[in-house]
Order: sequence, then structure tokens, then C-alpha cells
Amino acid sequence: MKRLLGIAICMMLLGRAGSVAAQEFGPWSAPADLGSTVNSSCDDQHPALSKDGLSLIFASTRPQNPALASCDPQLHLWVSQRDSLDSPWEKPQPLTMLNLPDNSPYYDYSPNLSTDGHWLFFHSNRQDGSCNGGGRSELMAAHRQDKRDDFGWEAPINLGCTLNTSGADNSGPTFWEDAATGTAYLYFTRNNTPANPNGYNIYVSTCTSDISSCNREQLWSPGVYVAELNAPGYRNTRTAIRRRDGLEMLITSNRPGSVGGLDLWVSTRDSAQDAWSVAIDLNADNENKGGAAVVNTTANDGAPALSWDGQTVIFYSNKAGGLGGNDLYISTRQKITTP
Repeated sequence: MKRLLGIAICMMLLGRAGSVAAQEFGPWSAPADLGSTVNSSCDDQHPALSKDGLSLIFASTRPQNPALASCDPQLHLWVSQRDSLDSPWEKPQPLTMLNLPDNSPYYDYSPNLSTDGHWLFFHSNRQDGSCNGGGRSELMAAHRQDKRDDFGWEAPINLGCTLNTSGADNSGPTFWEDAATGTAYLYFTRNNTPANPNGYNIYVSTCTSDISSCNREQLWSPGVYVAELNAPGYRNTRTAIRRRDGLEMLITSNRPGSVGGLDLWVSTRDSAQDAWSVAIDLNADNENKGGAAVVNTTANDGAPALSWDGQTVIFYSNKAGGLGGNDLYISTRQKITTP
């Protein structure tokens, strides 16, 4: 009897320890617009943050040529920099070495940086190396020798037709590397019926070689449908993973329970080998942590980028009060310390 009681007490303590560990962060703050230095009267969306937090790469329809007065019909890649985490963001500059010209029929979209900062993943419908003959979204990557040189990118590489399936839109890459195993993961979204706006679902591809070989030799595995992150029949798109440990995933979706057209949702797991949990709306997650339902609105809120430490998220919203159709917003949270 004493032995059974001891086991029960141990299980209870382990359960408490697990709940404390799971509640590692507090609720997200009310999002703030990044302001007129970063945002424009055009669409500004789909951000990526460098590991050091000093570079913000995003997609925008603002014209690369300042002499052009109107917004570009296509999205291209821009970068805003800052001197320190306490410094303000500077005026964005176009990544002209990657972008196609203004008013071209092609776009460059959804940037995402590798952990080491030497690779930039994105998707484009450009024809170079296309698996679909151009016109469909395909996953691409560009390399730079100096991870601090935001204007030193080499020519983009198509990641290959094993990954970019014919007839589908393959987009929204999110890179994560498991430091324990060396396996690289590329989460992305695929729409096998591109005419259906709710046909996007989340897939994952893996590669066990070094990242340069994965990209240059097109060694990424076929994408695998991630059932636990998807809500079939609804739009499941741009993701962000907490790179420090890979245990939290933010998802953009309009699944049931969403507050607006698109919402930010969150899924977690106990280890990199475990399946993802059922996702919950970020407003509900905030309330579960004693906060307010302040992140998602009745507008579109999506395409998140998480900082390395998981305490900052930048995403886009088209809610009223912004400068253009889509603006970039920032929200923060505190890490909970335990004795």
C-alpha cells in the first residue's frame, strides 16, 4: 500500500512538473503596428527574423524604383535592419539581387532564414528551373557567404521537382534543424487544387545531409502531409516554428473557431519526436494563460515569424488603422521563470 501511494505521489509531482514546463511563456501582448518607417501604403506581409533579431526580411508590393508612384502588382523581398535589439527599425531596402523587376509577371514571397543565416528560403512563380513551367508557386533558396550581409545573396536555386510537385502550388517554407540528430526539416504549404483558396495544407520534407547539399543537390524528400497541423477543408498556410527547441508551431488558418478571416493558431509538442498537439486559436491560448484575447481580430491576421527566443512574433494584419492593405505588427510575451 505504501509503495502504491509513493508511486501515486511521484506521478502527481511529475504531472505538476510537466504543466509548469508546458507553461513556459506568458500571454502575448496586444499587437502594435511597426509604423511608417517599416510599413507602407502598399501590402507589407510575410516576415522573417534573423537569429540575432537585427534583420527583418518581408514581402511587399511597394515599388523597388522610388520613381514609381503606384504599388507593384507583385510581391518582392525587402529588408529592414537595426543596430541592436533596442534600436528602431530602419527604412527597408529591396533585395534587388533576388527580386525580379517591377511590374514583372512573377513574385518572390514568404522569406524564411536558415538557423545559421546563410540560406534564405522563399517561394516564387518565376520560370528559372521551374517544375511547372512557370506560373505556379515553387520552393526556392538563395545562399550568402556572409550571414550578416543582407545584400550578398547569390542567384536563387529551385529546390527540385521531388519537393515542388507538378500542378500544385508549393509555398510558405519554414526551416528547422534538429541539433540532436542533424536532420533538417522544411515545413511548407501545398495546394493540389490551386483554384480552391481553402486547398492549402501543411506538409514537411526532411534532409539528413548538410544544408548546402540539401539545397544545391535537391536532396529534400517528398513532402509528407502533417495531419495534426491541418484542418481539412480549410486554409492551413504560413507557419512559424520556435527554433530554439522546435516545440511550438504557429499556423495561419481560417479553421472553425477563428475570430476573423485568417487567425494565428498554436500547436505544441513535448519533444521533437512527438506529434504536434491539436492547435488552438492564439486568443484562446492567451486566455488560458490569464491574458486577454487581443492577438486575432475580425480581419486577417497571419504569416507569423517567431524570434529565436520565442518571445517576439511579427505578423501581418489588414485590420483597420494600418497604413496599407496589409501591415506588419509586433507582439511580445514574457518567459516564465521557475525555481
